[in-house]
Amino acid sequence: MHVNLKVSTSEEYFLQTEREIDWEEENSFKIQLKQAQGLQEILATEVSIFMLRRATGFCGSLVDTMAGVRRKLIKKYENDYETYVEYNDFY
Repeated sequence: MHVNLKVSTSEEYFLQTEREIDWEEENSFKIQLKQAQGLQEILATEVSIFMLRRATGFCGSLVDTMAGVRRKLIKKYENDYETYVEYNDFY
């Protein structure tokens, strides 16, 4: 199955605003690794929702549960870092 999402990794997300992740944790002007990891968790739920919506053979409530997990992760991310921008149309 092909995942046709505009953004599926934190690196792709930050490239939308021309920012880079500080993978070596040496540059305070770049996005810190902890923030990038928090964002990656949100994006993982979006990819999961995208794929679950297109699969068959299970209860649809799994998608609702994953959407709830995503909402909690977004609230935490926004509380800790910045407003989350939705680039994906994953439903």
